[in-house]
Amino acid sequence: MRIKATQLFSVKGMYQIKKVVEEHGLKFAKNELAKLRGIIQDFGITVLSDKADVEELHETMAKYKLLPGDAIIALTCKHYGINTILTFDEDFKRIPWLKVIH
Repeated sequence: MRIKATQLFSVKGMYQIKKVVEEHGLKFAKNELAKLRGIIQDFGITVLSDKADVEELHETMAKYKLLPGDAIIALTCKHYGINTILTFDEDFKRIPWLKVIH
């Protein structure tokens, strides 16, 4: 969605997407999410449920200096035995059980 917003509306950061949705309505977001659902279905991707209890979440956030969303992703990977993640987010390099691929 960020790439498409950049192409269409010159968005320079994730937080500007909210402004695009406000100015251009939810049609933009709904169209991009529909494309994402199509990719998930076409490639047979399994979407995993988040796995993190509150105590472990707080501990992981503090220990590795992560935002809540990143800590949930890291803990979900740990729960499912996922040891490699494809991301541009450098914060995941601090997680000892994850190998980061860019």
